[in-house]
Amino acid sequence: MRSDLICVRVMGWADGRPAVDYTINSAVGLPLITGHPDDPRPVNHVLPAWDLLTGAYAAFSLVSALLARNRDGKGREIRIPLSDIAASTLANLGFFAESTVGHGDRQRMGNDLFGAFGRDFVTADGARIMLVAITARQWRGIQDVLGIAPVIIALETELGVDFAADEGVRFAHRARLFPIFEQAFAGKTLDQLRPVFETLGVCWGPYQTLSQATQDPGLFIANPIFSDLTHPSGKAYAAPGFAATLPQDQRAAPRPAARLGAHTDEVLANVLGLSSSEIGRLHDAGIVAGPTE
Repeated sequence: MRSDLICVRVMGWADGRPAVDYTINSAVGLPLITGHPDDPRPVNHVLPAWDLLTGAYAAFSLVSALLARNRDGKGREIRIPLSDIAASTLANLGFFAESTVGHGDRQRMGNDLFGAFGRDFVTADGARIMLVAITARQWRGIQDVLGIAPVIIALETELGVDFAADEGVRFAHRARLFPIFEQAFAGKTLDQLRPVFETLGVCWGPYQTLSQATQDPGLFIANPIFSDLTHPSGKAYAAPGFAATLPQDQRAAPRPAARLGAHTDEVLANVLGLSSSEIGRLHDAGIVAGPTE
């Protein structure tokens, strides 16, 4: 084996047992605290969070290994199990400490935002939005939009609290706050609310289908990270480039995904230094292959 080889291994469990995102997610307990409190069934959310985090972790681990190799010339094997990504993430988010030395497992709470004020509300015209008020500015803004400041002040006086000073207090008393907001939203349409939301810096988002989201200029159709291209399937549709924006650099257009094996000969020749005859023998022996159809 080459002494400068860097190998990244994405694994299931750290001990080598097979696993995928969904089986790791069930094991760490998140589906049992996701969903509404009146339904005991586990809820597997559709976002493969551990796959995504593991991919990102693998990428920056690889870059770190490359930088280290520039210093010491040594290669490295990097093992990144989905199970370790999930466990470390939950520990970093406080779930582990909360469950072991805190108040036990977090309970289901539907769409309530844990630790602050946030939930889904329905407007007079039937639109459903997600509203979040974490900062004092966000909290004041939504009160101004809905015209409920006097009612909130009266509740603060009754409870002896200051909702603007502590988002945790809003969370603790959300059962008293939510009905006030529900009633206020039921009297206003989304078209009435939208321009005022933007003016006052209210933190909110509409609930919309994925098909609707694809027509949202802030997400897809007018987003500069997307460009139209023809994919290996032969179908043409928009694809994202680099998700980060570097204002000092010109954005390059995304390229179609490579077919499996498309760069086999290039890697063998330019990276491993094999001759064309050696590469040919590997192909003839069935050890390597070119792009698949």
